[in-house]
Amino acid sequence: MRFTKRILPAVAVLGITALTAGCAGGAAPTEEGGTVEITYWLWQDDATDGTWTELAEEFNSSQDDVEVTLETIPLDQYQNQLVSSAMNGTGPDAARSKDWWLGQFAPEGAIADLSPYIDEWEASDDVVDSLWATGQIPGEDAVYMLPHQYTTLYLYYRVDYFEALGLDAPQTQQDLLDAAEALTGDGRYGIDVRGGAGGQDQWLAWMYAGGASVVDDSGEVVLDDETAVSVNEDYLSIVNDLEAAPPGSITAAFADVKTNFVEGLTGMMIHHPGSLKELEGVFGDKLGVVPIPTADGEPGATLGSMSGNVIMAGSEKQDAAWAWISWLTEEAQVDQMSASPQGQLPVLESVIDSEAYSSDPNLKVAVDAIPTAKTWPALAGVAELAAKEWNPIIQKAFQGELTSQDALTSMADVLR
Repeated sequence: MRFTKRILPAVAVLGITALTAGCAGGAAPTEEGGTVEITYWLWQDDATDGTWTELAEEFNSSQDDVEVTLETIPLDQYQNQLVSSAMNGTGPDAARSKDWWLGQFAPEGAIADLSPYIDEWEASDDVVDSLWATGQIPGEDAVYMLPHQYTTLYLYYRVDYFEALGLDAPQTQQDLLDAAEALTGDGRYGIDVRGGAGGQDQWLAWMYAGGASVVDDSGEVVLDDETAVSVNEDYLSIVNDLEAAPPGSITAAFADVKTNFVEGLTGMMIHHPGSLKELEGVFGDKLGVVPIPTADGEPGATLGSMSGNVIMAGSEKQDAAWAWISWLTEEAQVDQMSASPQGQLPVLESVIDSEAYSSDPNLKVAVDAIPTAKTWPALAGVAELAAKEWNPIIQKAFQGELTSQDALTSMADVLR
C-alpha cells in the first residue's frame, strides 16, 4: 500500500502487501458458529454525548450473531491512525470516515467495495439517491462508504441589517456582493471570507453555487476552467475590491467568523445547521437563512459533507461489519443519531420527511439542498489541498500576489 508523505506527511512512506491479512481489530468468534466480535473505530463530534455508546449497546442486545466494540479516537489523530492501521494490518473491521478521505483509501485497496452488500440491502431505496455519490471515487461505479451523517452549507444573514438598508435576502452572487458592500461601513462589514482553517469548505460552497466544479463527469480536474476562475474572482473581490471583509478575515478560522457574526461585526455568514440553534437563540427573528446564492438566482448546488462508514478490506469479518454499519443506517437509528448532539442531517428519505425536519423553515433550507449538494471529490490530493495547500494559496490571492487563474491552477495541480 502506498500512503506517501505527499498525501499524509505524518505517516512514513511504506509499501506493504498485508492488505489481505486479517485486521487485528475484533477477536476471533467465541466459538464455531457463535457470536462474531468486531471492532469499530470512530471520532465523536461531541465527546460528552452518549449516543454512540447507547447505539452499540442496543445493537449488541438486539441479536446474538455480532458484537461490536467501539474504539473512540480524537478527530485530530483519527485519520493518521486509520492510515497507519491500514498500512500494517492492525486496524478495525469497520470505521467512520469522511467522504474526502476515500481518495486515500480506495485506490490503495484499503477499504472494501460495498456494492455487493448494498445490492442485497432492503433499506437501500430509503437512502437519498444523490448521497450514494459521496461514497464513490470520481469515474467509478463502486460504492466504498455507506452514507450515515450529512450536512449542507447555507447563508445566515441579519434580517434587521438588511431591512434597515432596504435590501432583500440575496439570491444571486451579485446580490451578495452588493449587500456586502452596502453593509460595510461605520465599523461593520459584509461577510467573512474565512481564509484560515476550514475555510476551504466555505469557499467551495461558494464555488459550487456559482456553477464551478472540481472534477467533471469523467473524473478529470476542472477546478481551473473559465467558469471557476470567474466565480473565484467574485469571491476574491470581497476583499480585494469591496473591502467588505473584517480585518483578519483572510486568516480567520470558524471561531472568529462566528464571533464576528454573533457580535454584529458582520451581516452574513456561511456555515451549516450546526450553528442554527445557537444563532436562533441569540437573534430570534432577526436571523435569516437562505441557500448559498447562485450565479443566476435559480436553485443550484452547495457543498455537502458526509461522515459515513467503511469496511476495511483486510478484515476477515466483513459480513459482521456490514451487519453493524447497515443497522446504523436504518430509520430508527438514523433518527436517533440525527436528533442527538452528534447529529447533522439524516440520509434517509423516511427521516427527512418527518415533522422534525420539515417544520423548521431554517432547517428545511439545508434539507432541501441535499439532492443537489456536491461534496469534495474523493481524490488523493484533496487531503493535501484541504489540510495544507489551500490556505496559503487563497491568502496570496486575497493579498493580490496571485491571480484567480494562478491560484486555481495551483490548487488543481495538487489534485492532479
